[in-house]
Amino acid sequence: MSVLVIADLHLDRWLQAGRDPLAALPRDLFDELDGLIVAGDLTNNPGVRWPRMIRLLASYLPPGRIHLLPGNHDYYDCMLDGEDRLTTICAEEGAHFLQKSELVLSGIRFLCATLWTDFALKGDPARAMRIAERGMNDYACIRLGAGDARQIRPEDTALIHADHRTWLEARLAQPFAGRTIVVTHHCPHPDLVGAWRSELDPAYAANLLPLIERAQPDAWLFGHTHHPIEGIVGRTLVRNVSLGYPYQVSRGAEAGLLMRGLIRRTDHAGQQAMQVRAARADPAAARAILKPSVPDLPPDDGETR
Repeated sequence: MSVLVIADLHLDRWLQAGRDPLAALPRDLFDELDGLIVAGDLTNNPGVRWPRMIRLLASYLPPGRIHLLPGNHDYYDCMLDGEDRLTTICAEEGAHFLQKSELVLSGIRFLCATLWTDFALKGDPARAMRIAERGMNDYACIRLGAGDARQIRPEDTALIHADHRTWLEARLAQPFAGRTIVVTHHCPHPDLVGAWRSELDPAYAANLLPLIERAQPDAWLFGHTHHPIEGIVGRTLVRNVSLGYPYQVSRGAEAGLLMRGLIRRTDHAGQQAMQVRAARADPAAARAILKPSVPDLPPDDGETR
Protein backbone atom coordinates (compact mmCIF):
# COMPACT_ATOMS: atom_id res chain seq x y z
CA MET A 1 0.00 0.00 0.00
CA SER A 2 1.50 3.33 -1.03
CA VAL A 3 0.74 6.93 -1.92
CA LEU A 4 2.67 9.20 -4.27
CA VAL A 5 2.72 12.96 -3.68
CA ILE A 6 4.05 15.07 -6.56
CA ALA A 7 4.14 18.85 -6.98
CA ASP A 8 4.82 21.09 -9.96
CA LEU A 9 4.18 18.62 -12.76
CA HIS A 10 3.50 21.51 -15.19
CA LEU A 11 2.31 18.92 -17.68
CA ASP A 12 1.42 21.53 -20.30
CA ARG A 13 5.07 22.56 -20.46
CA TRP A 14 6.30 18.96 -20.55
CA LEU A 15 3.97 17.97 -23.36
CA GLN A 16 4.98 21.07 -25.32
CA ALA A 17 8.57 19.84 -24.95
CA GLY A 18 7.56 16.40 -26.23
CA ARG A 19 8.21 14.65 -22.92
CA ASP A 20 5.96 12.74 -20.53
CA PRO A 21 7.71 12.68 -17.14
CA LEU A 22 5.41 10.00 -15.74
CA ALA A 23 6.67 7.57 -18.37
CA ALA A 24 9.93 7.46 -16.39
CA LEU A 25 8.22 5.62 -13.53
CA PRO A 26 7.76 1.83 -13.57
CA ARG A 27 4.23 0.80 -14.50
CA ASP A 28 3.95 -1.57 -11.56
CA LEU A 29 4.42 1.40 -9.21
CA PHE A 30 1.07 2.81 -10.34
CA ASP A 31 -0.58 -0.57 -9.79
CA GLU A 32 0.32 -0.47 -6.08
CA LEU A 33 -0.74 3.14 -5.48
CA ASP A 34 -3.75 3.75 -3.26
CA GLY A 35 -3.59 7.37 -4.31
CA LEU A 36 -1.75 10.02 -6.32
CA ILE A 37 -1.81 13.49 -4.77
CA VAL A 38 -0.76 16.34 -7.05
CA ALA A 39 0.36 19.11 -4.69
CA GLY A 40 -0.23 22.00 -7.05
CA ASP A 41 0.74 23.26 -10.50
CA LEU A 42 -0.66 20.53 -12.70
CA THR A 43 -0.97 23.06 -15.53
CA ASN A 44 -1.86 26.64 -16.41
CA ASN A 45 -5.33 27.49 -17.75
CA PRO A 46 -7.16 24.69 -15.91
CA GLY A 47 -10.54 25.36 -17.49
CA VAL A 48 -9.11 24.20 -20.80
CA ARG A 49 -6.19 21.98 -19.81
CA TRP A 50 -7.14 20.18 -16.61
CA PRO A 51 -9.46 17.69 -18.36
CA ARG A 52 -6.73 16.62 -20.77
CA MET A 53 -4.09 16.38 -18.05
CA ILE A 54 -6.36 14.40 -15.73
CA ARG A 55 -6.93 11.98 -18.60
CA LEU A 56 -3.17 11.67 -19.02
CA LEU A 57 -2.82 10.84 -15.32
CA ALA A 58 -5.72 8.41 -15.67
CA SER A 59 -3.79 6.50 -18.33
CA TYR A 60 -1.49 5.43 -15.48
CA LEU A 61 -3.96 4.76 -12.66
CA PRO A 62 -7.74 4.89 -12.21
CA PRO A 63 -9.05 8.47 -11.95
CA GLY A 64 -10.72 7.68 -8.64
CA ARG A 65 -7.25 7.45 -7.10
CA ILE A 66 -6.21 10.89 -8.39
CA HIS A 67 -6.43 13.86 -5.99
CA LEU A 68 -5.66 17.40 -7.17
CA LEU A 69 -4.66 20.27 -4.88
CA PRO A 70 -4.32 23.56 -6.79
CA GLY A 71 -1.10 25.56 -6.81
CA ASN A 72 -0.70 29.14 -7.98
CA HIS A 73 -0.41 28.09 -11.64
CA ASP A 74 -3.69 26.19 -11.45
CA TYR A 75 -5.43 29.55 -11.09
CA TYR A 76 -3.71 31.14 -14.13
CA ASP A 77 -6.25 32.25 -16.75
CA CYS A 78 -8.84 31.36 -14.13
CA MET A 79 -10.41 32.85 -11.01
CA LEU A 80 -8.96 32.69 -7.53
CA ASP A 81 -12.52 32.25 -6.28
CA GLY A 82 -13.37 29.78 -9.06
CA GLU A 83 -12.72 26.54 -7.20
CA ASP A 84 -16.27 25.37 -7.90
CA ARG A 85 -15.24 25.08 -11.56
CA LEU A 86 -12.12 23.10 -10.65
CA THR A 87 -14.18 20.81 -8.43
CA THR A 88 -16.60 20.21 -11.31
CA ILE A 89 -13.79 19.40 -13.75
CA CYS A 90 -12.37 16.83 -11.34
CA ALA A 91 -15.79 15.28 -10.78
CA GLU A 92 -16.49 15.08 -14.51
CA GLU A 93 -13.20 13.24 -15.03
CA GLY A 94 -13.74 10.95 -12.04
CA ALA A 95 -10.93 12.52 -9.98
CA HIS A 96 -11.03 14.37 -6.64
CA PHE A 97 -10.45 18.06 -5.88
CA LEU A 98 -8.60 18.97 -2.70
CA GLN A 99 -8.70 22.23 -0.79
CA LYS A 100 -8.68 22.35 2.99
CA SER A 101 -9.27 18.62 2.70
CA GLU A 102 -8.56 15.76 5.08
CA LEU A 103 -7.89 12.55 3.19
CA VAL A 104 -7.10 9.10 4.62
CA LEU A 105 -5.17 6.78 2.30
CA SER A 106 -3.37 3.60 3.33
CA GLY A 107 -4.29 4.41 6.94
CA ILE A 108 -2.40 7.73 6.76
CA ARG A 109 -4.10 11.09 7.28
CA PHE A 110 -3.25 13.73 4.67
CA LEU A 111 -4.11 17.36 5.44
CA CYS A 112 -4.11 19.29 2.18
CA ALA A 113 -4.28 23.04 1.50
CA THR A 114 -2.61 25.34 -1.04
CA LEU A 115 -1.34 27.59 1.81
CA TRP A 116 -0.04 30.69 -0.06
CA THR A 117 2.02 33.00 2.21
CA ASP A 118 1.71 35.97 4.56
CA PHE A 119 4.71 37.82 2.99
CA ALA A 120 6.26 38.14 6.47
CA LEU A 121 9.32 35.99 5.78
CA LYS A 122 11.77 38.91 5.79
CA GLY A 123 9.95 40.97 8.42
CA ASP A 124 8.39 43.61 6.15
CA PRO A 125 5.14 42.26 4.66
CA ALA A 126 4.13 45.55 3.05
CA ARG A 127 7.40 45.79 1.12
CA ALA A 128 7.27 42.09 0.23
CA MET A 129 3.76 42.54 -1.17
CA ARG A 130 4.86 45.44 -3.37
CA ILE A 131 7.78 43.39 -4.70
CA ALA A 132 5.56 40.35 -5.30
CA GLU A 133 2.92 42.36 -7.12
CA ARG A 134 5.58 43.61 -9.54
CA GLY A 135 7.60 40.40 -9.82
CA MET A 136 5.18 37.45 -9.59
CA ASN A 137 3.09 36.42 -12.58
CA ASP A 138 0.36 35.39 -10.13
CA TYR A 139 -0.77 39.00 -9.83
CA ALA A 140 -1.06 39.44 -13.60
CA CYS A 141 -2.49 36.04 -14.55
CA ILE A 142 -5.12 35.37 -11.86
CA ARG A 143 -8.38 37.25 -11.46
CA LEU A 144 -10.92 37.57 -8.67
CA GLY A 145 -14.65 38.19 -8.60
CA ALA A 146 -17.50 37.55 -10.99
CA GLY A 147 -18.70 40.16 -13.48
CA ASP A 148 -16.25 43.05 -13.14
CA ALA A 149 -13.35 40.78 -12.20
CA ARG A 150 -10.02 42.31 -11.29
CA GLN A 151 -6.48 41.06 -11.05
CA ILE A 152 -5.69 39.61 -7.66
CA ARG A 153 -3.46 41.45 -5.22
CA PRO A 154 -1.04 40.10 -2.59
CA GLU A 155 -3.52 41.12 0.09
CA ASP A 156 -5.98 38.63 -1.41
CA THR A 157 -3.62 35.67 -1.23
CA ALA A 158 -2.46 36.71 2.26
CA LEU A 159 -6.07 36.45 3.44
CA ILE A 160 -6.31 32.96 1.94
CA HIS A 161 -3.05 32.03 3.67
CA ALA A 162 -4.53 33.06 7.03
CA ASP A 163 -7.60 30.92 6.34
CA HIS A 164 -5.59 27.88 5.24
CA ARG A 165 -3.22 28.25 8.18
CA THR A 166 -6.12 28.42 10.64
CA TRP A 167 -7.62 25.29 9.09
CA LEU A 168 -4.32 23.40 9.32
CA GLU A 169 -3.85 24.43 12.95
CA ALA A 170 -7.34 23.19 13.82
CA ARG A 171 -6.96 19.88 11.99
CA LEU A 172 -3.50 19.19 13.41
CA ALA A 173 -4.94 19.72 16.89
CA GLN A 174 -7.41 16.88 16.28
CA PRO A 175 -6.11 13.45 17.39
CA PHE A 176 -5.72 10.77 14.74
CA ALA A 177 -4.96 7.10 15.34
CA GLY A 178 -2.23 6.88 12.74
CA ARG A 179 0.36 8.86 10.84
CA THR A 180 -0.27 12.42 9.64
CA ILE A 181 1.25 14.10 6.59
CA VAL A 182 0.60 17.72 5.66
CA VAL A 183 0.57 18.53 1.94
CA THR A 184 0.78 22.14 0.75
CA HIS A 185 1.87 23.83 -2.43
CA HIS A 186 3.76 26.66 -0.75
CA CYS A 187 6.79 26.14 1.47
CA PRO A 188 6.25 26.17 5.27
CA HIS A 189 9.89 26.63 6.30
CA PRO A 190 12.03 29.80 5.97
CA ASP A 191 15.25 27.86 5.30
CA LEU A 192 13.85 25.51 2.66
CA VAL A 193 13.15 28.00 -0.11
CA GLY A 194 16.35 26.93 -1.89
CA ALA A 195 19.92 28.10 -2.34
CA TRP A 196 19.01 30.87 -4.78
CA ARG A 197 17.52 33.50 -2.46
CA SER A 198 15.78 36.63 -3.70
CA GLU A 199 13.45 39.41 -2.64
CA LEU A 200 10.58 37.25 -3.92
CA ASP A 201 11.17 34.59 -1.25
CA PRO A 202 8.23 35.84 0.89
CA ALA A 203 5.94 34.83 -2.00
CA TYR A 204 7.31 31.28 -1.90
CA ALA A 205 7.48 30.46 1.81
CA ALA A 206 5.87 31.26 5.14
CA ASN A 207 7.38 30.62 8.54
CA LEU A 208 5.25 27.85 10.00
CA LEU A 209 8.03 26.51 12.21
CA PRO A 210 6.08 27.13 15.45
CA LEU A 211 3.18 25.08 14.10
CA ILE A 212 5.45 22.26 12.92
CA GLU A 213 7.32 22.19 16.23
CA ARG A 214 4.08 22.13 18.22
CA ALA A 215 2.05 19.68 16.12
CA GLN A 216 4.90 17.41 14.93
CA PRO A 217 3.19 15.76 11.95
CA ASP A 218 5.16 12.83 10.54
CA ALA A 219 5.94 14.76 7.36
CA TRP A 220 5.16 18.00 5.56
CA LEU A 221 5.46 17.76 1.78
CA PHE A 222 5.38 20.87 -0.39
CA GLY A 223 6.22 22.22 -3.84
CA HIS A 224 6.30 25.64 -5.55
CA THR A 225 10.04 26.30 -5.26
CA HIS A 226 11.32 23.65 -7.72
CA HIS A 227 14.24 22.96 -5.39
CA PRO A 228 14.61 19.32 -4.21
CA ILE A 229 15.54 20.07 -0.64
CA GLU A 230 14.51 18.73 2.75
CA GLY A 231 15.10 18.93 6.47
CA ILE A 232 13.94 17.73 9.87
CA VAL A 233 12.08 19.81 12.46
CA GLY A 234 11.95 17.76 15.64
CA ARG A 235 10.63 14.46 14.28
CA THR A 236 8.89 16.01 11.25
CA LEU A 237 10.37 15.50 7.80
CA VAL A 238 9.86 18.65 5.70
CA ARG A 239 10.50 17.90 2.04
CA ASN A 240 10.06 19.54 -1.33
CA VAL A 241 8.50 17.16 -3.87
CA SER A 242 8.60 19.38 -6.97
CA LEU A 243 9.30 18.05 -10.43
CA GLY A 244 9.68 21.42 -12.16
CA TYR A 245 9.88 22.60 -15.75
CA PRO A 246 11.35 20.30 -18.42
CA TYR A 247 14.33 22.58 -19.02
CA GLN A 248 15.24 22.17 -15.35
CA VAL A 249 15.26 18.35 -15.42
CA SER A 250 17.84 16.34 -17.34
CA ARG A 251 16.61 13.32 -19.25
CA GLY A 252 16.85 10.34 -16.93
CA ALA A 253 16.44 12.45 -13.78
CA GLU A 254 12.63 12.50 -13.83
CA ALA A 255 12.05 9.33 -11.80
CA GLY A 256 14.33 10.39 -8.96
CA LEU A 257 12.44 13.64 -8.51
CA LEU A 258 9.00 12.08 -8.86
CA MET A 259 9.79 9.40 -6.28
CA ARG A 260 10.70 11.91 -3.55
CA GLY A 261 7.07 11.90 -2.48
CA LEU A 262 6.55 8.13 -2.43
CA ILE A 263 5.08 6.96 0.88
CA ARG A 264 4.75 3.29 1.72
CA ARG A 265 2.89 1.81 4.66
CA THR A 266 4.37 -1.36 6.08
CA ASP A 267 3.34 -3.60 8.96
CA HIS A 268 5.90 -4.83 11.49
CA ALA A 269 4.69 -7.34 14.11
CA GLY A 270 1.16 -6.01 13.77
CA GLN A 271 2.19 -2.38 14.14
CA GLN A 272 1.77 0.13 11.36
CA ALA A 273 4.87 1.90 10.16
CA MET A 274 5.40 4.46 7.45
CA GLN A 275 8.30 4.80 5.06
CA VAL A 276 8.96 8.01 3.18
CA ARG A 277 11.45 7.29 0.43
CA ALA A 278 15.06 8.35 0.97
CA ALA A 279 14.74 10.45 4.11
CA ARG A 280 18.34 11.39 4.81
CA ALA A 281 18.21 14.31 7.21
CA ASP A 282 19.40 13.92 10.80
CA PRO A 283 16.35 13.21 13.02
CA ALA A 284 18.16 14.55 16.08
CA ALA A 285 18.23 18.09 14.67
CA ALA A 286 15.93 20.54 16.41
CA ARG A 287 15.72 22.68 13.30
CA ALA A 288 15.72 21.72 9.65
CA ILE A 289 19.04 20.78 8.09
CA LEU A 290 19.33 21.52 4.39
CA LYS A 291 19.84 18.31 2.45
CA PRO A 292 19.69 18.88 -1.32
CA SER A 293 19.48 15.54 -3.10
CA VAL A 294 20.53 16.99 -6.45
CA PRO A 295 22.36 20.25 -7.25
CA ASP A 296 20.20 23.31 -6.74
CA LEU A 297 18.79 24.81 -9.90
CA PRO A 298 19.44 28.36 -11.09
CA PRO A 299 16.57 30.83 -11.05
CA ASP A 300 13.90 30.21 -13.70
CA ASP A 301 14.60 32.23 -16.86
CA GLY A 302 12.50 35.20 -15.82
CA GLU A 303 9.52 33.05 -14.85
CA THR A 304 7.86 32.63 -11.52
CA ARG A 305 7.48 29.06 -10.38
